[in-house]
Amino acid sequence: PSRPYFTPIHLQPFYQERFGYERGDFPITERLGDVSLALPFSSVMSEAQVSEVVERLRAALAA
Repeated sequence: PSRPYFTPIHLQPFYQERFGYERGDFPITERLGDVSLALPFSSVMSEAQVSEVVERLRAALAA
């Protein structure tokens, strides 16, 4: 299944604690993290699975 994209690394707890990063330090990265979507992909996906991802993405974009 699709899901929101990864939280930018500077907002991960380790990096915030170790280096003091916070939201606003890298606004472009944060914006991309906020609006990006991770689609399923794998070299072992069947053609049917790839087609399903494509069709669902098309339907979502058309809505």
